[in-house]
Amino acid sequence: MNKADLLEKTQQSLFKIMEILYLSDGSVSKQTLAQKLDLSPATLKRYLDDLQVDVQPLIDEKKITFCIGANTAEFKLIQNFALDDWIFRLYLKDAPKFQILMYIYKHGSMDSYQLQDDLNMSEASLYRVIKQLNKLLKEFELTIHNGHLQGSELQVRFFYYILFQLTNYFPPKKSFAIDKFVDGLQSELHFYFHSEAVHRVDSWLIISQQRLGSQSVMDSEIPKRVRELYQKNELYQQVSKCYKQAFHMRSATKEQFEIEAFCVMLISMSVFNSKTNVARRFYDIYNSQKTQLADLVEKMNHTITSTLKISRHQWPFELMKLVFDICARPFCFTGDLAHMDEIYSEYYMTHFFSQEARLVVKELMQIFKKEPSTPFSQFIKQNENYFQRRLLFVIRDFRYQQIKDIDIGVDTTFDYYISQMVIDQVRQIFKKDIRVNVTYYQPGNAYDLVLTNYHEEPYDDTDYTYWLTNLGTIHDLEMIKKIVEKNFYAETPVHHLMLKQPNKLHNTKKW
Repeated sequence: MNKADLLEKTQQSLFKIMEILYLSDGSVSKQTLAQKLDLSPATLKRYLDDLQVDVQPLIDEKKITFCIGANTAEFKLIQNFALDDWIFRLYLKDAPKFQILMYIYKHGSMDSYQLQDDLNMSEASLYRVIKQLNKLLKEFELTIHNGHLQGSELQVRFFYYILFQLTNYFPPKKSFAIDKFVDGLQSELHFYFHSEAVHRVDSWLIISQQRLGSQSVMDSEIPKRVRELYQKNELYQQVSKCYKQAFHMRSATKEQFEIEAFCVMLISMSVFNSKTNVARRFYDIYNSQKTQLADLVEKMNHTITSTLKISRHQWPFELMKLVFDICARPFCFTGDLAHMDEIYSEYYMTHFFSQEARLVVKELMQIFKKEPSTPFSQFIKQNENYFQRRLLFVIRDFRYQQIKDIDIGVDTTFDYYISQMVIDQVRQIFKKDIRVNVTYYQPGNAYDLVLTNYHEEPYDDTDYTYWLTNLGTIHDLEMIKKIVEKNFYAETPVHHLMLKQPNKLHNTKKW
């Protein structure tokens, strides 16, 4: 399911026409548009006229130009703004499927008569839309029945969580207890969430509180294979402690479920970036307990390194954490609500990922699926499109590890001018060699190296910490350069490690 599926059929076509025109960066023949969308010339003409009316406010504001010629259509972006989101929200706000979902979220159940009035549709039309919506919800193992969204409560939370992420909707926060919990959790874990992580945590907790207030009966079962991820886990105990201090619930059963559900969210939604001690602690605990997820992740890491013909020491923690994050979501939850449809996916795979990376991912997918009876291959097959797209990021990041800019943060007790001098000095030592960004340290951001003259302990959000001697000496500058060269540029360049002869892959047909 992708986000356009939430729109009505006509609006889906209008949205896709705009996607094609926007991504083409020039005029597109009407014949091409009609063929790609399987539309008749008359229907395409009507859709183009409708689209011109819809985007007229953007034309009036001189944000875009939209020209419909005799045989072509052309779109140009004049001002920089989020066109895709603007168009999507324009159609989404009146989409019956989305309004039904939001009505159930806000009220806990569906009042058919009220919805018929709100949506200005007949009873038959309403139930036709619900039938369409249930087809979309099936992959999440959810269904609207007797006015309620039925299924596992964990799945309900997950669905609304990714729905809100996708639609850029942030539900209003009704309780200061959420802020208290986040502050307490950061203190307990000795970790500070970056802004995106706070947004994810807040969104999950707000949805959870809304569901608690609107549902008297919930299917609170958590699969055994998911529960084993946080049981016997010291971090789970820390989360539990903070939750009980912030939220005072009368029902011990509900409290237990809420704590466990939140832990599942932390595990599966990439909340902790790879440069934090917390992320390493989580990862080490899962591996040591030999959970089913740990086995799947280990199998994937082993297959990737074997296919790339590299040793495990050339596969850093950041990439193991990325593989873990990719596997954790489909392991804990069922269903996917994708940001990109096939039009966008094809564009990004072609323009943002090298042919070499695409060939490697294709080879990996073939190897993953080779043994049809294993839990691993079944897991991959059940989420084939998801893994095929996500693994591109893994291979891309592997390449990036060898050529990326190095980020150095400077955190000192000096005033602005002295600190700037230190930054300039460090920049100079790398000026002719490699790409290094040297900036003031900001908590919550990820750094490869942090330089300080006062901080007693290693920083949590960096790989390395170096303590300067006062303003720094020539020796300090030499040591800083050695740290960067040894730990970030000593590896063999990635193009020597990737599969060197694509024609020897098992299958090299165009992907």
